[in-house]
Amino acid sequence: MSAKDRTRPRDPAGSRVVGVDTGGTFTDLVAIDSTGTPLHGKVPSTPDDPARAVLACVEALGENPGAGLEHVIHGTTVALNAVLTGRTARTALVTNEGFRDLIEIGRQAREDIYALHPQKPAPLVDRARRFEIDQRSWPDDQGELIEVARPTQKALRELARHVAAARPDSIAICLLHAYADPAIERRVADALSGLGVPITCSAEILPAYREAERFSTAVVNASVAPIMGAYLERLGAELDASRLSIMQSAGGTLSAARAALEPARVLFSGPAGGVVGAARAGAEAGCADIVTLDMGGTSTDVAFHSRGAGLSGAVTSARIGGHPVAIPTLDIHTIGCGGGSIVHVDAGGVLHVGPASAGADPGPVCYGRGDEPTVTDAHVLLGHVAAAGFLDGELGLDVDAVARSFERIGKRLGVQPTRAAEGVLEVARAAMRRAVGVMTMQRGQDPRRLPLVAFGGAGGLAAAPLAASLDMPGALVPRLPGVLSAYGMASADALRDHVRPVLAPLDDWSGSRRKRSLTELARAGSAELREAGFRAGEIEHEFSLDLRYAGQSFEISVPEGRDPAAEFARRHEALYGWRLDGRTIELVQLRGRSVARGARSSDTARTPRRRPAPARAVVGTRSAWFGRRAKVPRVDREALAPGHVVEGPAIVEEFSGTTLVPPKWRCEVRAGGHLWLQP
Repeated sequence: MSAKDRTRPRDPAGSRVVGVDTGGTFTDLVAIDSTGTPLHGKVPSTPDDPARAVLACVEALGENPGAGLEHVIHGTTVALNAVLTGRTARTALVTNEGFRDLIEIGRQAREDIYALHPQKPAPLVDRARRFEIDQRSWPDDQGELIEVARPTQKALRELARHVAAARPDSIAICLLHAYADPAIERRVADALSGLGVPITCSAEILPAYREAERFSTAVVNASVAPIMGAYLERLGAELDASRLSIMQSAGGTLSAARAALEPARVLFSGPAGGVVGAARAGAEAGCADIVTLDMGGTSTDVAFHSRGAGLSGAVTSARIGGHPVAIPTLDIHTIGCGGGSIVHVDAGGVLHVGPASAGADPGPVCYGRGDEPTVTDAHVLLGHVAAAGFLDGELGLDVDAVARSFERIGKRLGVQPTRAAEGVLEVARAAMRRAVGVMTMQRGQDPRRLPLVAFGGAGGLAAAPLAASLDMPGALVPRLPGVLSAYGMASADALRDHVRPVLAPLDDWSGSRRKRSLTELARAGSAELREAGFRAGEIEHEFSLDLRYAGQSFEISVPEGRDPAAEFARRHEALYGWRLDGRTIELVQLRGRSVARGARSSDTARTPRRRPAPARAVVGTRSAWFGRRAKVPRVDREALAPGHVVEGPAIVEEFSGTTLVPPKWRCEVRAGGHLWLQP
């Protein structure tokens, strides 16, 4: 069945909220109609022009782009890929005299302390396009910022002439202490506005102290602003009847106009959509704290999510291609191990999986165009994935080509092809176990008490074996697993984050004083959301504090509450294993988040009593490998309802993914249609 057919039935009201996620192999769509019913589709990605696949997905609704759509929410890797590949815009940097090399010096930290010949990332701005001005601000004895050196109008005109001669496509303005007075950067921006290129002011995109991170964030933003702006302008023109938003790295939506100006906020938009969708599924199924595992075609993203964490669950320490980006981001760990990860044997006879991926073209060997086997091909050889009927019959699989490719791998390893395929899955699972460990044990969490929420096109294939290897209580495979990131986008909240730097003892900031400042942040967020089309009654607010012990270099975010000091000490001890009772606690920053809630699925009823799945749900059998070759039932997920139980071994099939139920495991359908796998 085609992606176009999969989106039926049509919504009689004709109004839909649509999430579109661009992945390395497929571009996914989920539409939520006026009844809350999700409709979905999937088309191959078009890496040369991602907009083509996005428009094809929207057209799969059976309409012209934009017709009958209330809101399109898009997750895109355009900005991220530009930074990772070095194909960024020609950018100029304006900074204080003597500081033009700060973006290269950074914090003088080595990411790999054991590398004999460490390689630093190439700066995003060539030294010849870095310009200095005579400006300096400094706090006085009362902590008030004073400008001790200010560029003259003549100096600013001279600066504009030199910058114009460099022919930049974008400009980043990064001045010391501008976080305390953004006007000092705005004056320089006004002097350069006549050049007609995008200008990023560091204090506007990140009003926070730590100049190395602020400068880097501004430079990253400026280097992709022209690219993202052109992409969104074209896409917005094609979707002229729709409201277009982009998924933020922090897990909420941002208007396309704002995303074009501040693309640093949407670098991780795809993975963020997956965490949002997994959190929704976990809440419907009755899970609070979860580990999410998004196994797509190119990579696997792992995150820890705690219900109610809100703004305090975000991090501001992401790095893109070695460049710090201090924008609030969901804490996600990515590894180069997905369904399309290429299998190879090195000269020493060691089996490797990834990080190179077959992508959408040529894709895995089973697609009939490539000759390098992948993780997906291993599942095909072992009978886990149907040779016919893949994506509801839209894509047939070349099993013979897969068998030939694993014969070659087996010969290199000195084992049978089946054992080689099994080894591929073991290597992939080992990489995922390490990733789960990073997001749990290294964050002070015990994976043995956390359910795994596995999704993505290959998530259901890895869910049960991975949960078993980590002694987790079970695994949840959400409804629509292969398009869950798109579902997360369609149901995402609109967010606006604001921050006020403080740098003072927490005891100096009483609850009433904090409340006054946080109210100002809430007003700013409300104004931006109202401008984006939301009503005042739809907007909620969340507040958090960035705290640290006096003398520390980094802080922990805690929710604003009655006793933030006690909560900080508790979190510090959980994360590091110790606390310093009696030590002064510093308030580094106040954070405010304004939220307008997104669309929700209508199916949130309690799961009824358990009962065996109906006989009609079994649509056949297949020879599959679960430690040994055996005939196992094939179960149609669409024939299952909440309360139905499937005993393993079994294979549960649906349009966007396949779920393995190993021997001695049970699959129960929970509220929302989600599959709970448990030994």
